[in-house]
Amino acid sequence: MQLALECSTKMLGQIQPFADFDFLLTHLVLQDEAYAEFYKSSDKRRFLDNSVNELGTPETLENIKKAYEKVKNNSETFIVSPDFIGDFKKTLEMYVECIKLFQDTPVGLVAVLQGSTYEEAFTCLRFYLQIHNGKTLYLSVPYDICSKKTDPPELMALRRSLVVSNIPSSVQIHLLGFSDIKEFWWYKGKSNILSLDTGVPVLLGLQGKGIEEPLEAKSKPTLELMEGLPLTKENYGTVCRNIALFRTYI
Repeated sequence: MQLALECSTKMLGQIQPFADFDFLLTHLVLQDEAYAEFYKSSDKRRFLDNSVNELGTPETLENIKKAYEKVKNNSETFIVSPDFIGDFKKTLEMYVECIKLFQDTPVGLVAVLQGSTYEEAFTCLRFYLQIHNGKTLYLSVPYDICSKKTDPPELMALRRSLVVSNIPSSVQIHLLGFSDIKEFWWYKGKSNILSLDTGVPVLLGLQGKGIEEPLEAKSKPTLELMEGLPLTKENYGTVCRNIALFRTYI
């Protein structure tokens, strides 16, 4: 499983060399020139995300297109279609619009699984499979699928693992974040889980904690929790150890 790491702009130079690919947030590309310039100069494969986890609602397709144009280079690029937390119908509608908007650009599109219940989530999946009609579906699954952000992290992880375990092996899966490291024991041998993005190893390291220490909550975005936490000589070592140990789990 390939790994992308989330961190604040001031830490990009120290953290991103440990990542296998880039995971960009649309709102930061548009708001932060240093952030945008860093990723524009990167030659790694990249995902351009819609920022729903950070903003509560996704950036518009128009803003995602602007962000894409701003950081566009020769790197292989995937666009994470706008999704609406718990609303699979609106998420599906936006995916169809995303296909239309980016059909003439050299990007891959990543669908997002949504739904407030298992029934809704798998209804969403069936529609994606119908849209692709036998062609490869690249599907991202949020850490809070079928959960509320105020739920215990271990419960979020269990619910997502149950969803992921029932997705056909023909579907290529990207995991959007994670909430409990024990979740990855359920994914042993699932070769269609290709990638993951997270800032948790970095956040815990900045707090002086190890990757195996459980998260207390996922009610706030990881990037928000990083704000105000300086990267020091001491905690940088903890961050690096967390990333290395985390790779043994994934």
